[in-house]
Amino acid sequence: MIGDNIANLNSYGFKRTRASFADVFPNSVGTLGGVKQLGRGSTASNISTMFEQGMLAGTGSALDMALTGQGFFQVADGNQNFYSRDGSFMMDNDNMLVTSGGLNVQGYQGVNGIIGNTVGDIELDIGPFAPQGTSVITIDAMLGTDPLFDPLLPTTPYSDLAPFDGITNDINTASDLADFSTSLTVYDSMGRPHDLVVNFEQVGEAGGTEWIYSVIIDGGDTDVPGAVDGMALEIESGTLDFDTDGTLIAHTSSPVGGWTWPGAAPFTAPIDFGFDPAALVSDGSMMIGGEDAGISSVTAISQDGFAVGNLTSLTVDPDGLIRGQYTNGEERHLGQVAVATFAAEGGLERMGSNLFRATLNSGDPAMGIAGSGSRGTVNGYALERSNVELEDEFVSMIQIQRSYQANAGVVRTADETLQELVNLV
Repeated sequence: MIGDNIANLNSYGFKRTRASFADVFPNSVGTLGGVKQLGRGSTASNISTMFEQGMLAGTGSALDMALTGQGFFQVADGNQNFYSRDGSFMMDNDNMLVTSGGLNVQGYQGVNGIIGNTVGDIELDIGPFAPQGTSVITIDAMLGTDPLFDPLLPTTPYSDLAPFDGITNDINTASDLADFSTSLTVYDSMGRPHDLVVNFEQVGEAGGTEWIYSVIIDGGDTDVPGAVDGMALEIESGTLDFDTDGTLIAHTSSPVGGWTWPGAAPFTAPIDFGFDPAALVSDGSMMIGGEDAGISSVTAISQDGFAVGNLTSLTVDPDGLIRGQYTNGEERHLGQVAVATFAAEGGLERMGSNLFRATLNSGDPAMGIAGSGSRGTVNGYALERSNVELEDEFVSMIQIQRSYQANAGVVRTADETLQELVNLV
């Protein structure tokens, strides 16, 4: 037993064994003082597997997993389930999550980022992440009002540039003449990126309670006849009305139709300025005024589209969830390993290769998600070392060696005594 423990000192997930000894049923011996019992030595009564936690060792593989706490990984060969604390997992050529011995790791399958609820083999979808066209644009900004603005003066220079038909005016000039301009990258339905510019212009009374905005793109990227690269094509315009406290109280928009990015579906993403027309309520995302009059700034700007993405890395959460990170900044849930617990884990049968098998003594496995119930948690980029302590094994070995030598001395002394008795006779 000690030799087996020491031999598996470097076996990941190995659990040491411990022998228990008991005295042998004694003989009854008749003497002048009555019946006495004479012991007959000892015997090994049981060999138990000790399931204490082993130390964790960091690795360079995201699919290496170590359990902290109770439970076992369930693996299968297609006919039978086995249980192990050895989380040396990898992907095979079919993208199945398997052990180093080729057994299929059991858990919950991820389909299009959605984790199922049936335990089975885990196939990791490592294909490209499909692109998504922009469907909404969100802008949070503080528009700096011009205290010298005079609505009686002639039309503002920005308005004089109209039309923005992709032919007449260039993008840079339009942005330079606007009171404030910001830009972001959006994506068409094929996942191709395009630059989009939003220009703001104060048109109301002094204090800036009325503004217009204009959304322009590069006309040369579109299918508009005669449109030229670098020239501004307006795809949406609208008004923004604020109260005297600077809060947005009305928002109108007028999308411009009749154009597309070649090969893509029509682009209809609205701009969210934080105003709900139905409830006539603003969340304060778009404001005017501020400490520095005339100075505008963007607090946050975002959109929900992205290009096609390729898998770059994997991570494993404490609940065993396997996440994939992609080049487009998105992530997808690829699968989730299951954890099995037993009513009496000491009743599991060792099968070799760091595997155990359920028996009547252990009871049936209770499958679930790591971290739930009494189940331990999962650590990615790590493996659980053997719980064998070399020092303890050497101490036990020396103790047993001394005990054996003492027993051998008893046998030798008894043999010599019998020999003396024979010589006397």
